[in-house]
Amino acid sequence: MSEFWVTAPHGPLPSRQKIRFFPVHEGKKFIVTGAAGGVGSALVALLVAEGATVAALDLREDALSATVAKYEGKVVGIGCDLGQQQSVETAFQQSTAQLGFIDGVVNNAALVRRGDAINASWDDWQSTMAVNVYGAFELARLAARSMAENGRRGAIVNVASEAGKKGHTQSITYGASKAALISMTRILAASFAPYDINVNCVCPGGIGTDMLRAAAANYARVSGGDVDDIFPRLVSSQLKRHITPDEVARTISFLLSDDALIIRGQAVNTDGGDTPY
Repeated sequence: MSEFWVTAPHGPLPSRQKIRFFPVHEGKKFIVTGAAGGVGSALVALLVAEGATVAALDLREDALSATVAKYEGKVVGIGCDLGQQQSVETAFQQSTAQLGFIDGVVNNAALVRRGDAINASWDDWQSTMAVNVYGAFELARLAARSMAENGRRGAIVNVASEAGKKGHTQSITYGASKAALISMTRILAASFAPYDINVNCVCPGGIGTDMLRAAAANYARVSGGDVDDIFPRLVSSQLKRHITPDEVARTISFLLSDDALIIRGQAVNTDGGDTPY
């Protein structure tokens, strides 16, 4: 059934800049994966502005060094391949050695393999699940154990995707991995509750990053279209524009804070209204 609109169409809605930074995370110490990417670097900047110290994990050494260089002693950069268990364990040990203790983790790193259900390979499944689910779980597990042993109450935020709820035919392994991450979030929230560790996830939509441009390039390849035509159309239906990394970072920061204690095991949509549940 088609929708009947009684409101006039509107143009792109402007983003709203964060005016004041409050020390809501003063003295806290967090681990952020995928810290050199769009959302990751925006989140690192926000957490530092709000008083935190951050262990920034990423596989891209040059981009990570550039991110760390922006902050005087408030960010430590650590190389990590989320698809390798030993790399995750080593990175976590280095993080705690640098920070002393941790108050939370943001599993933001992700791997996207493009491919439909006919062409997705076994390797696509293994590599995508390794980074997006196994690595995220291992880091969450290590963090929870550390916080429990050190009497730290904290929070874990997993960055899933609207693809984990709606799915996309051209990236079956990515959508399935994000659905698994959403389900894992609910289970971890209940499992870690006795240790006073809160767990939630966010489900972003069309963020204007290199990852979205790569998705546009894939759609262009499949359809025979032009990436410069497709990319501007991958926007929120309500905002009429791309979501900014800063906007997603603010939601993550809130879920890391004590103000979000009654929000538990949730998959919070940060897609500008496109996902209905």
